[in-house]
Amino acid sequence: MTEFDVERFIFPDGTERDMLVFGQPTDCSPAPLLPPPASPAPPFDAEPHVCPLCESALVYPTDWQRVASAAWRITLRCPNCETVRTLTLVREQVERLNRALYEGTEKLARQADRIARHNFEEETVRFVAALDAGQIWPIDF
Repeated sequence: MTEFDVERFIFPDGTERDMLVFGQPTDCSPAPLLPPPASPAPPFDAEPHVCPLCESALVYPTDWQRVASAAWRITLRCPNCETVRTLTLVREQVERLNRALYEGTEKLARQADRIARHNFEEETVRFVAALDAGQIWPIDF
């Protein structure tokens, strides 16, 4: 069985989650030398969730692998221009990416809720208008 550690991640809304992190070295020996990453890690100020080509902020991870005690190799995909890139990120960068993904997910969920409510309101208005006009009969159900 693969070795794993449990790490606590704290999200922007204050919720905390313990996550299993697989592939940890089982002894205290130094991590083996790694081949160079597919692309260099961006500077700390760079945002991995922003596409370097089209500047879309919708970039999301498609694959990730822990490569050291505080580094991950993450493959990112831009849905706008289909750019795929692989970066090696340190823990602080992964936490910032995780925060951006969480906030983006929350924003999408709020927008989906607004759309669903708007659609329900429109359907309700049409249904009531059809009832008032006598266009709905018991046989319709």
